[in-house]
Amino acid sequence: MTSREHPLSSLFAAAMALPIVAIPVVVNAQTTGQSNAQPSTSSSLLPAGAVVGVRSLWYREDGDRMKVTEPVVWMKTPIGEQWEIGGSATVDMVSGASPIITSNATGKPAQIYTGASITDRRKAYDANVTRKYGELNENTVGVSFARSDEKDYESKAYGLNTTFDFNERNTTLALGIGSRNDRVMSVTDRTLNRARDAKEVLVGVTQIIDRRTLVQSNLVYTKLTGYLNDPYKLTFSLYRDGLSPRIASVRDSRPESRSQIAWLTRGKRALTGMDAVVSAEYRFYRDDWGIRSHTLAGTWLQTINETWQVEGGLRYYSQSQADFYRREITQRPIPTISSSDQRLAGFGAFEPSIKVIAKVGDHVSVDLSFSRYMQRGTWKLGGSQGEYDPLSARLINAGLLYRF
Repeated sequence: MTSREHPLSSLFAAAMALPIVAIPVVVNAQTTGQSNAQPSTSSSLLPAGAVVGVRSLWYREDGDRMKVTEPVVWMKTPIGEQWEIGGSATVDMVSGASPIITSNATGKPAQIYTGASITDRRKAYDANVTRKYGELNENTVGVSFARSDEKDYESKAYGLNTTFDFNERNTTLALGIGSRNDRVMSVTDRTLNRARDAKEVLVGVTQIIDRRTLVQSNLVYTKLTGYLNDPYKLTFSLYRDGLSPRIASVRDSRPESRSQIAWLTRGKRALTGMDAVVSAEYRFYRDDWGIRSHTLAGTWLQTINETWQVEGGLRYYSQSQADFYRREITQRPIPTISSSDQRLAGFGAFEPSIKVIAKVGDHVSVDLSFSRYMQRGTWKLGGSQGEYDPLSARLINAGLLYRF
C-alpha cells in the first residue's frame, strides 16, 4: 500500500501532514519534552551532544480491524562545531481487514471489508546533514534523503532547507524545498507500475515574544502529479434504469494532479509559577479537490519534580469532502472521476492523549503515551448527514532516549 493509504495516514495525513523538506520527522518528534536534559561530557564513541533513541508505536482499531506496529531507531550527533548528521530507520508491520468496496446492495451504502487478513510490511529510512554558519553559528543549511519500500509502493524523497536568525536572534526564518518520486504498484494487478511525484515549498517564521513565549507559523505548498488513484478501491452500485435494475461497478478514479496549501501556527508559553508549559496550534488546509480542513490542538506539560513530567492533550480535526467523493453511483452517464474512499469524505475527529516522561539519571529519559482516536461524520464543522462510518482506535507510543 502507498504511504497515503497506510492505516495511520488514513487517520492523520490530512490533519498532521508534514513537509518533505523537514529534517527527518522521526528525529524531531523524539526530543519533545526533553529540552531540559543536559549533554554529558563523558567520553564515548559519540561526542557530547549526541542523542540516540528507540521508539515504538502500537495502533489498534476497535473491532480488531486494522493493527499496526512501528518500531523506530534514530540518532543525531554533532561533528565538530559546525556540522550535524542524523538518521532513522523503521519497519511498519500492518495486518487486519481493509475496506475495499463501497456497496449499496443492502439498500444503504456501506463499506465491505476483506474477509482474509491483509498483511504488509514497509521498510523506511532517512538521513540528513546540517551545517551551521555565521558569526555565532546562528544560521543553518541542510540536505535530507528518505526512502521507503513496500510490496506495492516505492518512494524516494530529497530535501534542502535553511534557517536564518536575525533581530538579535529572536526571529528565525526557515525556507525549504523538497521533491518525492514514487512508484505505485498493486498485488492484484501485476501490470500496474505508475509514477507519482510531489514537489514542495516551505516558508516559516519562529518568533520569540519574551523569555516565556514562542510563536511559530509555517506555510507549505505541495503539488502532486501522476497516478493518484487507490488501486484497491471499488464502488459497487445497484440502480434502476426504467424498470430494469442495473449494476455500476466503478474503480477509484481521481484527477492526475493535486495542489495543496497548509498553514500551521502554534504557540508555547512557560508558566513559571506552575512549572508548566502550555501550547496551542491551529492548522488550515485546502486543495483543488475541494477538501478544506481545520485542526485545533492544545497540550499542557506539567513538571512534577526533577524526574517526572506529565502531558495532557486534545486534538480536534474537521474536513469537508472532495468534490468527486460518492458513496454510490447515481449519475448517468457514469462519471469518469469518482471515488468512494471515505478518507475523502467529510468527517470530524477528536483525539485526547496523556503522556508520562521520566528522566532516569543524567543520560536517559523514557516516555509512554496513550491516545484515543474517534471520528464521526456528524462531528464535522457544520454537521453532516452521518455518511462517514464511525471509527475508533487506540494508540500507544513508547520511547527511550540516551544523551551522550
